[in-house]
Amino acid sequence: GIAPLGKAKFPDKSSKFLWVVVFYDNNSQACAQIKQDVENFSTKTKGTFKVGAVNCKRGQADADFCKKQKINVQSLPAFGFVVDGQIHTYTEGTPTMKQLHDFAIEKIPFDRVHMINHPSVIDERLKNPSKKQNKIGSILLLTDKYETSPKYASLAYQFRDQFVFGESRGKTLSIAKELSVKKYPTIVAFLPNNKVVKLEVSKGQDLAKWIDGLVSKYGSGNNAKSKRRQR
Repeated sequence: GIAPLGKAKFPDKSSKFLWVVVFYDNNSQACAQIKQDVENFSTKTKGTFKVGAVNCKRGQADADFCKKQKINVQSLPAFGFVVDGQIHTYTEGTPTMKQLHDFAIEKIPFDRVHMINHPSVIDERLKNPSKKQNKIGSILLLTDKYETSPKYASLAYQFRDQFVFGESRGKTLSIAKELSVKKYPTIVAFLPNNKVVKLEVSKGQDLAKWIDGLVSKYGSGNNAKSKRRQR
């Protein structure tokens, strides 16, 4: 679904998710025309993005808020993408949903997923940084694909306070052998006290729910701030 946003509630630096935001005016025909498209977009990208909407003409406070976000309230609808508390606005007029999707994909922080192409770099790129940054542990996806999926990069963002994320692409045999992985995709979680948990991922599985379970089970006071994240 589409979350109502505005001055009182808008994603900031501590927000858990990546947001696509539509700025609209209830009395605009152009805004009414895209409503169904945006709802479809929200359904199709569930698990990768949250979708929210700001009614820029609801009152003076929201109109001022939209202007503060550099939105031209005389030319709605307008679209933006929010990551790390920063809004990136779409500047090419009203996008098709494919253009909006491409725009959002471009802004995903894929650099939160570290490339793990050999067992020798697991410590250096995953385990050591997670200890140093006081996280619960690290998570490694072994896949037969050759590109990081937007959904996995979004997960890495969502759980950035709790885990360091890595990915071993294209069936890297040395890593599969090292970790005794036989099927793709498989997720391996490196947890406190050298505990290792593996999950053979089934199609359509809710990985956020699974990682939430790890947070509940293995998280400590160090990660209490993560529990305060609502948005």
